[in-house]
Amino acid sequence: MATAMKFHADVFIETDNLTYEQWIDFRRQGIGGSDIAAICGLSKWRTPLHVYLEKLGEAPENQKSEAAEWGTRLEPLIAEKFASEHPEWAITEKKVIYCHPEHRWALGNLDRMIICPKRGRGILEIKTASEYLRHDWEDFQIPDYYYVQLQWYLYVCGLDWGYFATLIGGNKYREYEVFRDDELIGQLVRLAGDFWHHYVLERKCPPVDGSEACKTLLNRLYPEGRNSIILPSEETDRVETYLSLKIQLKQLEEHITGIENHFKSLLGNHEIGIAGTYKIKWENRNRTSVDSKQLKERYPSIHEECSKQTHFRQFSIKKETVNHGG
Repeated sequence: MATAMKFHADVFIETDNLTYEQWIDFRRQGIGGSDIAAICGLSKWRTPLHVYLEKLGEAPENQKSEAAEWGTRLEPLIAEKFASEHPEWAITEKKVIYCHPEHRWALGNLDRMIICPKRGRGILEIKTASEYLRHDWEDFQIPDYYYVQLQWYLYVCGLDWGYFATLIGGNKYREYEVFRDDELIGQLVRLAGDFWHHYVLERKCPPVDGSEACKTLLNRLYPEGRNSIILPSEETDRVETYLSLKIQLKQLEEHITGIENHFKSLLGNHEIGIAGTYKIKWENRNRTSVDSKQLKERYPSIHEECSKQTHFRQFSIKKETVNHGG
């Protein structure tokens, strides 16, 4: 039987008496488990740019979502359920931020610690997932963005095992055991270390990416545009690539629509068609909507009262006509 690894993390700061603002300030002083997925490009909600701005204290303020609030409220109940399923283990909670003894920028804010007489210490991470995300946890799979978080904590603390206790859809409790993956940890440490030293400490902004999360962040960072700017001449190549891709996209969309129209012509008055192992549907659907024009004509005051103006910035690129006249 392998000897259990010995817990080696240092206490970076005790958080029991910190205000929320102080807690955030200490989290800015290193890379935590919730940052790892974003740095690796695995997060659906955050990008490396998010993490960079948060570490500099320049990120737009986020309001806590209902899902996050209920996750926090349910955490003690889920921990209690896990403890009842494993009475042979002690489940402890310590209000601290840990750091790796050598790389003190590597931080860990654990949900709970598991203490097993035979296996030594392990880490318990507690998660909640909505019903529409249940497929991420099916067949004993763990979402990558959570898996790397626990591996990061195993690195920070010098431990070799842990568990996820997860409540799915508010009524399905699941447990997932995780073992230390040194190869993956090596990659995480390399990526996180490079990000911390070459981006955060150097105050060098990481590149943007094509994710929806990055698009949302940029819209929040720059909600209002003014005046004009001369961009570097080398950006012309990127403009031409963009326009070429837009043409290709339009051609692909037309090709897809052509195939759809082909099958619609074959289905005719039929709602479903079978082609080998595929089911092709052209379904009957009804949608109820408000006729805005009629509402405005017949009930102008109600239309005015219920109208909502939305501000947004429209992105476009077009060829400018250069005037060389004298």
